[in-house]
Amino acid sequence: MEASNKKERIRAKFIFSVMFGITLVYIGLAGIMSIVTAQKGIDMLELKKAEYDAVFKKQVELNFQIEDIFRDLNNLKMKNRTSSEHKHMQQIITQKRTMMENELNDTDDADPKFMAYKNILVHIKTIQSIMDNLDSESRKRENNMEQLEKCRTKYQEMTKNKAKKQ
Repeated sequence: MEASNKKERIRAKFIFSVMFGITLVYIGLAGIMSIVTAQKGIDMLELKKAEYDAVFKKQVELNFQIEDIFRDLNNLKMKNRTSSEHKHMQQIITQKRTMMENELNDTDDADPKFMAYKNILVHIKTIQSIMDNLDSESRKRENNMEQLEKCRTKYQEMTKNKAKKQ
């Protein structure tokens, strides 16, 4: 006894095998594509992490440098210094500031991550010029006060001498 639908069964097995093979190939390709896509995503995330770490390290370094400049500015403002000491401190601060400006100019100009630091350095430059003007005016004032005190002393002596002569 032989089945009457043997050809149909063979044909159905063949169609099933082809469809099953196509399904397996499709699942395999989908799996490979998802693994490749995931790997590209992981690589991109690692690249971004490295980039963010580099920016973070740069910002920390810049923060320490700015803090050092502010400390020097505060020392310059709080302590009485001679004119040469004042100029020397201003020169040190200017060197640190220009070094930072050059460092920031080497980075991408359109990069907004460092614009705040560039603005801070502009303000530090303004503060330095104001402190120079303040120091200069303070020294002029002290000199004028000394001259005024000398004139006052001389005037008092002249007044005493006139009183003695009369």
